[in-house]
Amino acid sequence: MKKSVIYLGLATCLMGSFSCKKGFLDKVPSDAISPSVFWKTEEDAKAGNIGCYSALWDVSTEVLPYLDVLTPNAFSNYPWEGWKNISLSAQTPSDMGTMGGVYKGAYGGISATNNFLANIDKVAMDNTRKEVMKGEAKFLRAYYYSILANYWGGVVMILEQPNLNQTTSKKSTQAEVYAQIEKDLTEAAAVLPAEAAEKGRVTTGAAWGLLTRVYLYQGKWQAAADAAKKVMGMNYALFPSYRGLFLEANENNSEVIFDIQFLQPRYPTSWDIYLGIYNPLNSAGWSSIEPTQDLVNEYEMKDGSAYDPNDAVLHPKNPNNENRDPRLDQTIFRRGVLYNSVPYPVDADGWPGVYTGYSFKKYTAYDNNTSLANAVGGTGLSQINGIIIRYADILLMYAEAMNEVAGPTGDVYDAINKVRARPGVVMPPLPQGLSKDQMRERIRHERRVEFAGEGLYYSDIRRWKIAETVLNRSIVLNGSQMKGAVEKRIFRKEKDYLMPFPQGDIDNDPNLKGQQNPGYGQ
Repeated sequence: MKKSVIYLGLATCLMGSFSCKKGFLDKVPSDAISPSVFWKTEEDAKAGNIGCYSALWDVSTEVLPYLDVLTPNAFSNYPWEGWKNISLSAQTPSDMGTMGGVYKGAYGGISATNNFLANIDKVAMDNTRKEVMKGEAKFLRAYYYSILANYWGGVVMILEQPNLNQTTSKKSTQAEVYAQIEKDLTEAAAVLPAEAAEKGRVTTGAAWGLLTRVYLYQGKWQAAADAAKKVMGMNYALFPSYRGLFLEANENNSEVIFDIQFLQPRYPTSWDIYLGIYNPLNSAGWSSIEPTQDLVNEYEMKDGSAYDPNDAVLHPKNPNNENRDPRLDQTIFRRGVLYNSVPYPVDADGWPGVYTGYSFKKYTAYDNNTSLANAVGGTGLSQINGIIIRYADILLMYAEAMNEVAGPTGDVYDAINKVRARPGVVMPPLPQGLSKDQMRERIRHERRVEFAGEGLYYSDIRRWKIAETVLNRSIVLNGSQMKGAVEKRIFRKEKDYLMPFPQGDIDNDPNLKGQQNPGYGQ
């Protein structure tokens, strides 16, 4: 059955083996099974190994689609969900919103991986399988630390089994954290298989893929290109249907390199109702994460020219011209289309949607001709896997890295044009003769539309160091409940490139005194 094996093990973890969801200051979980009882059999090793995966749920299910709310790509009207305040630069050490849960979840995963790596050699089992398990744990530890390094910079780095005597911690620099991530991933890549024995487990392709991202985020362009090239030589391919990539029926396809295996009822998501209109028969409806006009305007015309919403000749009285990049309508619902077999909701005054006038299609079970009877109708009922790394990302990271190394070579054109030429998308190739700067802008555009709603754009604009320009803007809302409203987004360059550390950690650990990130006090 799909995803069943790995999640049976997760249930074991949560029933008392490792307390996977605790933060890093909870050094030794009081409900853990004693090592003198555990770590005896191969079944113990399997349970401990799968426990390392548990925190993936914590750092993704209420996170991935919401990250776009921190950018001009999306809007959320609900500050209590923990994202709106960050988009308004209102996060504090005492109130980090949902990013506080990401911080704790990442350290919970690190604790589980450290516990596993410290004890696995006590188990008598096949050595090859044991080395693969170690590789999985190192990959996952690297992934959790990559989240922390990305959003918090230098962090407390713990690489040993939790113990009660570990009462204080010293913060490492971001460079030191990235060096450890690179070490873990390189070692993992050397022992992980090309194809996982069970769906959801990490592979050598995932290790090289995450290395590509880690190098790219540091501006190590040649290393990023080399790592991407490793993945490009493996058995991955663009999935023929862009829309189909994000449907449950096509999970674990040829494009997916690393994803999170959501499964009802224990590890579900609520993405269908967060992203879709809860009641499409009622134009008032309800929706939590909605795409913006700003994002819609980013999609090119079908012939590859830029869309200009102010061009009255090309687009008379039609801000949503139909002759657009096909990824637009495979990502977003808009006025004039069917939504679950009924017309996209428009109120009596002609205003569409709920808040922005648009709804996400990507990562939902909803489609133009989906039966309302089969629509997901409540929280915790979605289980479409969350994709962390896919082959299109490898191609675009390779194009970006190589452009920075050597300018717009044929390899750069080839990588980006492959993404644009996906069946069902078939956008024209980029024009020849682009300068390095022009190609850089084209790649940035391509990343924005290709990964809209997938949570990558916030990290992209921060690592490109353009966040103070891109994020300080007014978001126009054209939905039935926000008719013509404007939300003024705020990004403060002096502090918002990093998140604050939790105030409790600063107060409770002498080594962290004076170590708060800039702009958040001490």
